[in-house]
Parts: sequence; structure tokens; C-alpha cells
Amino acid sequence: MLHSKQRYLFIDLLRFIAVLFMIQGHTFDATLPYSVRHHALFTAHDFFHGFIAPLFLFASGVAFGISTFKKWDEHIVLSRKVYKRIGRFVSLLIIGYALHLPFLSLQKIIAEATPAEIASFLQVDALHCIAVTLLILQIGVLVLKTEKRFVLFTAILAAVIIFGAPFVWSATLRQTVPLWLLSYINAENNSWFPIFPWSGFLLVGVLFSWFFINAKEHHHAIALMRNIAIVGAVSFIVPLLVIDVPFGLYPVHDVWKANPLIVMARLGFVAMATAGVFYAEHSLKVRSTVAQIMGRESLFIYILHLVILYGSVLNRGLQQTMTEGLSVLQSALVFLLIAGVSALCAFGWYYFKKNYYGTSIAVQFSIAGILFILFIARPF
Repeated sequence: MLHSKQRYLFIDLLRFIAVLFMIQGHTFDATLPYSVRHHALFTAHDFFHGFIAPLFLFASGVAFGISTFKKWDEHIVLSRKVYKRIGRFVSLLIIGYALHLPFLSLQKIIAEATPAEIASFLQVDALHCIAVTLLILQIGVLVLKTEKRFVLFTAILAAVIIFGAPFVWSATLRQTVPLWLLSYINAENNSWFPIFPWSGFLLVGVLFSWFFINAKEHHHAIALMRNIAIVGAVSFIVPLLVIDVPFGLYPVHDVWKANPLIVMARLGFVAMATAGVFYAEHSLKVRSTVAQIMGRESLFIYILHLVILYGSVLNRGLQQTMTEGLSVLQSALVFLLIAGVSALCAFGWYYFKKNYYGTSIAVQFSIAGILFILFIARPF
């Protein structure tokens, strides 16, 4: 099916909002002292930020869905475009693991890495979750060939992941499942974003993109977004009201991480936020280049701010360099500084790719090649 090649600005704005609040949340997490975390306002802050990662994952799914459905025929056969896309997803996965490396030396990892360091290296974060889910989706596109079969597959997969999460989280699998695979399944290895239930947000984003594109082409987008806002409000409020009902279908599990009611509440928030951004774009005629470019480069910004805050094998992050925490005001100023640096870097990278695409590819491969050689060759 052929769809319009129009780019939807509100999706970039949604990704911009998600990555901006993610930077803020991580900055406060890395710089505030533990004494502040017991304050009621910080509890409210944590509750709010429980909805930001779902928004980020959902927006990633929407971006994948729109780019796929708009050029469906180009993604159902193995072509140069599809190989490039798969390469990007694999690169995200590699970066996700690279950010967890204990040493920039394979020999040292083999000889000296402790079980705790290996376990930390294998933990699954947002980049792993996004990369693996997008790879699964692209394979689904190649195998299923038609939009309707793919949408049905995505819906079934989302339901299995969301409603099966409590069973997976309640299981003890460490003795039977390899640690690298276990890290994708539940939180036994302290993974922050295992596929159950976090991939569900991305999959729902793909489903939303399909409904939105079709509604847009039939001039029903405003009605669709109004309905999504209403359904989102109900999905947000009702689960939070019934979550403490003293009976349930599931075994003991981490309710705030894996329970389908909490997932539904988070999806409700995401739905309301998406509808709100859509109406803001159309009512206020938002045309911010800053937000648009930061939205398009949200994954680049996400990686950059993690390196700045938490460090890597190449640098010490702010969290490692500060012996004492900062005040709330100081942390807010650090957030603004990191957001500004991220915006400048995103702008530079965006325009560099746009004007010197071939050179940008060479730069990426050169950096990756140098780091790989160092990783293999360094004895320490």
C-alpha cells in the first residue's frame, strides 16, 4: 500500500519532549544526594519519570512505523535500504553493550573481569530493548510481506509481552537460562529495560503509527486523536484506582515494573501526551527547528547524555567525579548545561550528515574501527 511521504512534526516534538525529560531525570539521579530522595517532592518526581521511558520507547516505535508504512514496498525485500536499516539497529545494540564495558580491552575482560562486572555488562537498557525490538519488527516486515499481517503480528506480540510480563518476572530462570538471554527476559540480572514489558510500549507505537497514517489519509486524524485522548485518560485513571484490589490473576511480581495495569496507565499517559502534542502543533503552529532536530536526533542525544553523566570506558562521568551530591538548583543548572551541549552536538551532527553524508559515514566507521582495534589489541 502506498502512503503519503509527509513528515509529521508532532512525532519529532514528542521525541524531543521525551529525551529532554529523560536528560533531566538522569541528571537528578546522577547528581542529587541520597538524602534528597526521601523527600515527598522527589517521590512525585520519580512517579512522573516513570512515564518518560514509555514515552521515549513509544515515540521510537512510532518513528519506525511511519518510516516503514510510508515506504512499505521498499522494506519487504532485502535491499540496500533494508541492510542499512538493519545495520543501524545492530549498531545501537553494539553501543548499548559498549556503554557497559568494564574495560576497553577484551584480554583484560577475559582475565580480570569479576562475575559482577560481567553481569553488569550483560544488563539490558533502553538501547538494547529498542535495537532488539526493531530488529524483530524488521524481520517481521520481511517475512509477512503485507501490512495487515504485520499489524496483526505486532498486536499479538504486544499483548503477549504486556500481559505475560508478570509470569516472566515471577519465574526464577537464572539456573536454566544463559545470563545474556535472561537479561532480556526479566529483572533477575537487574536489567532496567527487559523486553517484558518494555518492548510493549514500542510495539504499541508501531500500531499507533498505522492507525494514524490511515486516519490522516482519510482526513480523520483529528477525530482519531480526540478518541485517543479520551481512551488515554480512562486508561490512565482506572488502572491506578484498581491496582490495589486484593485479588489478581498473576503470581507475585514487581507490580510497578511488570503489572499490565501499570503498563496500561503508562500507555494512557503516553496517549494523552501524544494527543496533546498533536493538538499543540496544529493549534499553536509549532515550528521549532531546535525541537525538531533534537527529536530526530533523540537517540544520538540519549547516548551522549549517558556518556556525560555516567561515563564509559573512555571517560569518567559526572556521577564518578562528584564526591558529594549537588543541591536541587545546582542539579537543575547541570541539566540545562547538558541539554544545551546535547542540542549543540545534535545540531552539528545533523547538519554534518545532511551536507557531508558520505564523510559522516566514513567518520562513524573510522571511530568504530579504531575502538574495535583498541578493544582487541590492548592487553590492559
